Amino acid sequence: MKKQSSRKLGDLIQDYLADIGRNQGILGARVVRCWDETMEGSVLRATSSRFFKDGTLYVNLSSSVLRNLLSRRTKSIIYLLNKKLGGAVVQKIILR
Repeated sequence: MKKQSSRKLGDLIQDYLADIGRNQGILGARVVRCWDETMEGSVLRATSSRFFKDGTLYVNLSSSVLRNLLSRRTKSIIYLLNKKLGGAVVQKIILR
């Protein structure tokens, strides 16, 4: 019998999900969870909804002052999220 190369179970699951087209939904859930883990309490309290689609994280905020402050830090927030996600997943953040 010929020995096959071994792969991590997580890698196999990711490949399977990509094959069936559901990877985007799981990735979106991971991005939203990373947003919740990365942001502080005042930002989370002002966050009314968030979702991820095609490399863009959409975040609805109830505070215009906080929206203005976060818009100045989008590059650093993208860096923190991608670092936590382990790759260049988030390309853009739109604050509403």
